[in-house]
Amino acid sequence: CFLVNSFCKQGTVGRAQLPNALKAAGFHLNEQLCQVIVRRYAAEDGSMDFNSFISCLVRLDSMFRAFKSLDQDGSGHVKVTIEDWLQLTMYS
Repeated sequence: CFLVNSFCKQGTVGRAQLPNALKAAGFHLNEQLCQVIVRRYAAEDGSMDFNSFISCLVRLDSMFRAFKSLDQDGSGHVKVTIEDWLQLTMYS
């Protein structure tokens, strides 16, 4: 299991390991999104401890669920009003 091996060796996931760790958790994100996650959840050296990684996964899961609830036709595109956007982001 990639996730267990990543954390067992060092107790963290490094910047280079993050895309594969996210994929192993079911999130297929591009490089730009991985960089955003590193800036938000990782330490200055780019490493992410287990608690931060789990927090990141919980947040991603919540964001994906919110998007899917708005993406009624499954197109991968949504249209929201400013009020909808503010309500979604205010409490997340």
